[in-house]
Order: sequence, then structure tokens, then C-alpha cells
Amino acid sequence: MLDIFLGEFLGTMFLIILGNGVVANVLFKNTFGSRSGFLAITVGWGIAVFVGVLIANNWGTGGHLNPAVTIMQWVKGDKQTAEAMVYFGSELFGAALGQIIISLFYWNHINEVENKDLIIGMHSTSPTHNRPLSNLFSEFIGTAVLVACAMTLGVTLKGNSEDLMKFIGPVTMGIVVLGIGISLGGTTGYAINPARDLMPRIVYALMPYKNKPAKSVDWKYSFIPVVGPLVAGIIVGAFGRIL
Repeated sequence: MLDIFLGEFLGTMFLIILGNGVVANVLFKNTFGSRSGFLAITVGWGIAVFVGVLIANNWGTGGHLNPAVTIMQWVKGDKQTAEAMVYFGSELFGAALGQIIISLFYWNHINEVENKDLIIGMHSTSPTHNRPLSNLFSEFIGTAVLVACAMTLGVTLKGNSEDLMKFIGPVTMGIVVLGIGISLGGTTGYAINPARDLMPRIVYALMPYKNKPAKSVDWKYSFIPVVGPLVAGIIVGAFGRIL
């Protein structure tokens, strides 16, 4: 269990450091990456997933980094309840620490930014249209693609050497997340991961940023990047159990 906690905790921490790090680098105007665009963000997040899974696999966790992937495997019957709880906890704590680190890294840029609404953008996602059902559907579909690919990858690599899984898994999932971002990320920012969105949002609410806008956390939207991915994980896991 300790290996699971360490692997998922560190993997998710690096996922957020690099993933939300590229968002900050693009959003804040006084960085060298300023205005490099959405493509840079999608590539950065793909690399973030690759690095996070690579690190987690060093402890043999399979590199979930995402409660939606964990709940898929739990529903499918691949993980016991106690084991799944360790995955959930390590993913949540890892995401929180990763956000704290990247927030401190960009502290000066955060406190000097003119458009204060950009600050929440380097923490969590937001939709292009305020349509809850449509946004929920977007997060559901994006996550369904992710967890279906994760499940297929696990079946495909079963029986292969551990060294092969440590390399092929991170590369594949990084490419999958890159594809989801490019194809499906334009409506909600493709959180596709409850830990990735919820914990940085909480960090944002608690951080003493200079002149932080009131009510900018947007708790009314925050349930969508949590519920949509979890439902997708449950449904894909149920199909996997039946098949």
C-alpha cells in the first residue's frame, strides 16, 4: 500500500506541476511562453501525463493519477476497495501539493497579472458556455475516451514484461490526453480528472493571492469536472466487467 501511495502521490504531483505550469506559462503575459496558445497547453498536458505516469510506474501503480481511472478499475473488479481508497487519497493529496508548488513557482506573475480572472485559469478549468448539461456531457465524453483507452491498454499489455509496461503505458496515455485536448478540449478545458480540477481549485480558494477576485472560485461549476469524469469511469468500468 505504501508503494501505491508514494507512486500515485508523486506522479499526480508532477502531473499538476507540469500541466498547470504550462497553463500559467501561456496565460501570464510576462513569461517567455506568453500567448503561445492552446496547442502549447495541450502538448504540455500530454507531456505532463507522460511524466506523471512514468514516475508512478516506478512504484508499479499503473499510473492512474486520476480518480476516474481508479473508479473504473474498481468497478471492473481489478482493484479492491481498500486499495482504491489509497489511490484516491494519494491522487487528491498529490494534486494539492503539485498546485501549491506551481503556485509558488509563479507567485510573482500571479500577483502582478492585470486580469485577475486568469489566476483561476492556472488552477482549474472553466467552460466556454454556461450550459451545465452540455458541459457535463463534454467532461463525460472526454473522460470516457481516456478511461476506455486506459482499460484497453491494460488488457493489451497484460502478460508483457514489466519494463515494457513502464515505457509503453506513459507514452500511450500522454498521446491519448494530447488527442483529447486537441479534439475535445475546446468546450470545458478537458479536466477529465476530478483530482486535477478540484484540489487546485481548493488551493486557489485558500491561497492569499494579491487582489484575488471575489467569488472567482466558481463553486457552482466545480461539480461538473468531478461528476462527469467519475460517471464516465463507472460506466466504462461496468462495460469492462460485463465484457
